[in-house]
Amino acid sequence: MKLSQDLVLAIAVLGTVSHVSWAQILRRNPMCCADGNHIKAELGPLLSKGASVSLSSSPEWEDLVERATSPRVEPSFVASIEAATEEDVQMTSSTRYIQVKYANEHGIPFLAVTGTHGWPTTLNELNCGIQINMRRMNSTQLHGGADTATIGGGTRQYEAVRALYEQGRKAAVTGLCECVSVIGPLLGGGHSMLQGRHGFAADNLVSARVVLADGSAITVSETQHADLFWAIRGAGHNFGVVTSFEVEVHDVAPKWTMVALAFTHDRLEDFFRTWNRLEAEYEDPALVLNGIFVRVPDLDPGHLFYDGENSVADAYAAAFRALGPAADSVVTDIEYKDLYVAGGFSKDGPVCRKNENILGYPVSLDGWNATAMRAGFEIYAELTADPRFATSIWLLESYGRGKAREIPPDTNAVAPEERALHVLISPIMWWQGADPADAEKAYAYGERMQEAVRRGSSGPSHSYVNYATGEESLPEVYGRDRARIRRLLELKAVYDPENRFGYYAPLSRRT
Repeated sequence: MKLSQDLVLAIAVLGTVSHVSWAQILRRNPMCCADGNHIKAELGPLLSKGASVSLSSSPEWEDLVERATSPRVEPSFVASIEAATEEDVQMTSSTRYIQVKYANEHGIPFLAVTGTHGWPTTLNELNCGIQINMRRMNSTQLHGGADTATIGGGTRQYEAVRALYEQGRKAAVTGLCECVSVIGPLLGGGHSMLQGRHGFAADNLVSARVVLADGSAITVSETQHADLFWAIRGAGHNFGVVTSFEVEVHDVAPKWTMVALAFTHDRLEDFFRTWNRLEAEYEDPALVLNGIFVRVPDLDPGHLFYDGENSVADAYAAAFRALGPAADSVVTDIEYKDLYVAGGFSKDGPVCRKNENILGYPVSLDGWNATAMRAGFEIYAELTADPRFATSIWLLESYGRGKAREIPPDTNAVAPEERALHVLISPIMWWQGADPADAEKAYAYGERMQEAVRRGSSGPSHSYVNYATGEESLPEVYGRDRARIRRLLELKAVYDPENRFGYYAPLSRRT
């Protein structure tokens, strides 16, 4: 499931106040903000007719800036630009506007958003900024006679899935959560329900329009700015705002089947040992296995998704049923566009709720250590016994392996570890309010659960970029190949030397 970071990209206006940058002043004194009314007066007339500028006094303000992570992770803004065109994004960040309003070294930060679901703590480093809301750039256009479609940077997953489905097509660029953006997860690699057949979301990108830190807009592809095209497929949050992008599409497969089984926690060890045995027996099962720990209070459900007829899926279901589930249900003939709802990850479901401090602690693994999972579960059970955290869950995900592993690791910036470690897990914690004591408890328990699982794994730790907390080292999220990290840093120096895009899984930390 994808709960992650959506398109969260930052740029800054340049200017000077004596010899001290405005960004430095803001960092020293967060109360010292640019005047939103001046921004609206100067920038508003330069935007397209479909765009608008909202301020904190606007009735729509809370809806625009509220995040799934609020109030724990909540960048502060003085204005929100609802961009309608690529030129609006350019104008907000371009030197043409800067020269009208500010001198060359002002440092007002920007953040581009679509799903507002990303949770890294580095987002809190953005103070007194301008939000670029991409939602009006919501479009999905299938190209006649071609196996590609162009999707707008403001499009969420359910919108792209439904638009393509109506034309008998699908794209391997969507995960298990329909309220997040399409482009945000893709920029970090993007696990997909179709990755066993078609690879990661990033592997399906054909081209993209990108607004860079200097306000210019370029097309990137295998033949145009190929170096940047390599980088944005896996580390894209660091390089620009993607306003539209072209992806491969495929025919819609037969209808899907979902097997939902629930087990009491006394079956935990047998459950994970069975899962390990099946994945060793079937090298590429072409399945999506999605499970969770959840306080029901006593049932721990898991879902098995597959399209059409699949004898391997039948073998998986039979093996898990042999463990004696407390509940067992099968839903057949599910349309691809309805998988989110069937799996419990719809835009109206609990995983898409706003203002509940969403926090995850991911670990990527090559298999399950039943002893470690038991240790982690006991910590989880202790946390969720507290009513403040009772709705928290623990994601257990295993996506397809085939095509995702076949693609050469140097194709793009997706970490080789992400291709090799097909099991993705993360406790997901929710709680309400801004009490620091509550947040402290969530952080402490999250770290304990993560560490319990890591102790049972072999090899260096790795975290999926889109689930990362923001505290990881570069090798932990972008891979331990030093040459790859060096290449990314060199490209960062070329395309964003002043680190305008430095708030989400940053290659260069802000000082």
